[in-house]
Amino acid sequence: MIVSDVDGTLLDSHHLLPTTNPTHKIIRKIREIYPDLPVIISTGKQHRSTAELREQLDLHKFPCCHLNGNVIYNPKGEVVSESGLDKSIVRRVYDEMKAIGTSVFVYDYTTVYQLYHGEGDSGQWAQILRGYGELVVEGAEGIMEKIEAGELNPIKMAICQDAVTIASPKTILESKFAKEDFALTQALPFCVELIPSAHNKGTALIRLLKYWNETAAEPIGPDNIITFGDGENDVSMFRVSGMSVAMGNAMETARSEAIFSTDSNDEGGVGTFLEKVFWPTMN
Repeated sequence: MIVSDVDGTLLDSHHLLPTTNPTHKIIRKIREIYPDLPVIISTGKQHRSTAELREQLDLHKFPCCHLNGNVIYNPKGEVVSESGLDKSIVRRVYDEMKAIGTSVFVYDYTTVYQLYHGEGDSGQWAQILRGYGELVVEGAEGIMEKIEAGELNPIKMAICQDAVTIASPKTILESKFAKEDFALTQALPFCVELIPSAHNKGTALIRLLKYWNETAAEPIGPDNIITFGDGENDVSMFRVSGMSVAMGNAMETARSEAIFSTDSNDEGGVGTFLEKVFWPTMN
């Protein structure tokens, strides 16, 4: 089983996967020669944001993990596993971050809602997130009320601030909330994500493997999984796979946890590594 992060891993720095990129070439080759070998997307993004990539790499026959492992979809696009943040915690985080002028976002299955524009935020964080394929709604009036009424499931939150100062609100969250309230993770230098403490890409991979093996002709064990990633949020799945690979552009936390390293996303690092695994004599 091949499991890969998306942004900074499968996609290049322009959030694209050109047909000339080794990652595109080799994954398509694997899909043609080994059509039953599962290639799984595991990303912090929402399901709708990866539709084009799944089509491009012919991954529609496989399940996928989204929102940092908090939602698992079957090949039909149906939710088979999900979790979310407690609505009272969402309110407390919102109040704390608003008090210090830090931008706040909340994610449901399909949409990113900006609950608060922090100091100096003229819409740049929302625009950057849109560049990653997210549907971002600014000025989301009434969303907090919908969350508190149970009408919207807050799967994860994100706070955004300049990379040089993002550690300050992160420290406040760590000091004012219990570890059981949420887990903090980071894939982008300007953004800290809050996800349910009991769920992450690692726990999702374990659940997905169980789901896969229920109907698989040949069950797959953790030792037969290759994981690729570039961010702190990929570390949890590195720890439950037999072969973990950090991208050449990876954050230091991912580099230090991975067993192997490869080229950067712009160099097609996923593809160049997989080519060495599947066709070693060609290198």
